[in-house]
Amino acid sequence: MDNELYRRVRALFVAVLVVSVATLGTAALVGANAAVWVRGVIVVVISALLITLAARAFRGSRAAYLRMRVMSTVAPVAIVVIVALPHDGFPVWVKVEQSVIGLLLAASAVMVGRKDVRRAYPRTGQGA
Repeated sequence: MDNELYRRVRALFVAVLVVSVATLGTAALVGANAAVWVRGVIVVVISALLITLAARAFRGSRAAYLRMRVMSTVAPVAIVVIVALPHDGFPVWVKVEQSVIGLLLAASAVMVGRKDVRRAYPRTGQGA
């Protein structure tokens, strides 16, 4: 992963973290239910993990790259389910927040899933 791509992907993951922390702050102000708190904490933890994985991938870790790629690809799909469910315990404002996070993660998935990026992390025993 080159410097520019790393900077962009990291910025997206930091944006997810900022939005998630803001969501927890909003939850505290409005007195949100347990589902909002649990989901909010999970997304904060995942975004912090993604930031860490991006840094490790930038330093050449194929395992970190694969984890980051899978997480940033699967999470938007899970978010679509959360947003689509009519009675899941999440208020509309959380569904909007989750949609924003899903878009940020989908953008990062597109970036890290590009063929040139995948080639930068060959399987062991294959050339660069």
